[in-house]
Amino acid sequence: MRIRLDSLLWDDATIDKLWRKHRVEWWEVEEAIFDDEEARFRWHEDRRHGRRLLVRGRTSGGRRLLVVLHPVEAEAGVWRCRTAWEEKSR
Repeated sequence: MRIRLDSLLWDDATIDKLWRKHRVEWWEVEEAIFDDEEARFRWHEDRRHGRRLLVRGRTSGGRRLLVVLHPVEAEAGVWRCRTAWEEKSR
Protein backbone atom coordinates (compact mmCIF):
# COMPACT_ATOMS: atom_id res chain seq x y z
CA MET A 1 0.00 0.00 0.00
CA ARG A 2 1.44 3.35 -1.03
CA ILE A 3 1.42 6.00 1.69
CA ARG A 4 0.03 9.38 0.76
CA LEU A 5 1.04 12.18 3.11
CA ASP A 6 0.02 15.69 2.04
CA SER A 7 -0.84 17.51 5.26
CA LEU A 8 -0.76 17.29 9.03
CA LEU A 9 -3.51 18.46 11.35
CA TRP A 10 -2.35 20.15 14.54
CA ASP A 11 -4.03 21.07 17.79
CA ASP A 12 -2.68 23.21 20.62
CA ALA A 13 -2.49 20.28 23.05
CA THR A 14 -0.21 18.27 20.75
CA ILE A 15 1.99 21.26 19.95
CA ASP A 16 2.32 21.96 23.68
CA LYS A 17 3.09 18.31 24.49
CA LEU A 18 5.78 18.11 21.80
CA TRP A 19 7.60 21.06 23.31
CA ARG A 20 6.97 20.33 26.99
CA LYS A 21 7.92 16.63 26.93
CA HIS A 22 10.31 16.34 24.01
CA ARG A 23 11.56 19.86 23.15
CA VAL A 24 10.40 19.42 19.55
CA GLU A 25 8.64 22.17 17.58
CA TRP A 26 5.73 21.39 15.25
CA TRP A 27 7.59 22.90 12.29
CA GLU A 28 10.53 20.57 12.93
CA VAL A 29 8.15 17.63 12.55
CA GLU A 30 6.95 19.00 9.22
CA GLU A 31 10.54 19.53 8.05
CA ALA A 32 11.48 15.96 8.95
CA ILE A 33 8.48 14.57 7.08
CA PHE A 34 8.08 16.83 4.06
CA ASP A 35 11.58 18.23 3.43
CA ASP A 36 13.85 15.25 4.13
CA GLU A 37 14.12 13.30 0.89
CA GLU A 38 15.60 10.38 2.83
CA ALA A 39 12.79 10.16 5.40
CA ARG A 40 11.66 6.60 6.03
CA PHE A 41 8.05 5.55 6.59
CA ARG A 42 6.72 2.30 8.02
CA TRP A 43 3.51 0.99 9.50
CA HIS A 44 3.55 -0.18 13.11
CA GLU A 45 0.87 -2.22 14.87
CA ASP A 46 0.58 -1.38 18.55
CA ARG A 47 -1.73 -3.26 20.93
CA ARG A 48 -2.58 -0.12 22.85
CA HIS A 49 -2.55 2.55 20.12
CA GLY A 50 -3.54 0.55 17.05
CA ARG A 51 -2.09 0.95 13.58
CA ARG A 52 0.11 3.99 13.20
CA LEU A 53 2.72 5.34 10.83
CA LEU A 54 6.27 5.84 12.07
CA VAL A 55 8.43 8.36 10.25
CA ARG A 56 12.16 8.82 10.71
CA GLY A 57 13.53 12.01 9.21
CA ARG A 58 15.89 14.93 9.73
CA THR A 59 15.14 18.57 10.27
CA SER A 60 16.99 21.24 8.31
CA GLY A 61 19.09 21.72 11.46
CA GLY A 62 20.13 18.06 11.42
CA ARG A 63 18.00 16.73 14.29
CA ARG A 64 16.89 13.14 13.74
CA LEU A 65 13.23 12.78 14.69
CA LEU A 66 10.95 9.81 15.15
CA VAL A 67 7.39 10.92 14.45
CA VAL A 68 4.19 8.97 15.19
CA LEU A 69 1.24 9.71 12.89
CA HIS A 70 -2.37 8.52 12.88
CA PRO A 71 -4.50 8.68 9.74
CA VAL A 72 -7.37 11.15 9.62
CA GLU A 73 -8.15 10.59 5.93
CA ALA A 74 -5.27 8.44 4.68
CA GLU A 75 -6.64 8.27 1.13
CA ALA A 76 -6.62 12.07 0.98
CA GLY A 77 -3.18 12.29 2.61
CA VAL A 78 -4.38 13.91 5.85
CA TRP A 79 -2.74 12.81 9.11
CA ARG A 80 -2.49 13.87 12.75
CA CYS A 81 0.79 13.96 14.64
CA ARG A 82 0.49 12.13 17.96
CA THR A 83 4.04 12.61 19.18
CA ALA A 84 7.64 13.03 18.08
CA TRP A 85 11.03 12.98 19.74
CA GLU A 86 14.66 13.37 18.87
CA GLU A 87 16.55 10.14 18.31
CA LYS A 88 20.01 10.29 19.76
CA SER A 89 22.97 9.04 17.73
CA ARG A 90 23.57 5.34 18.00
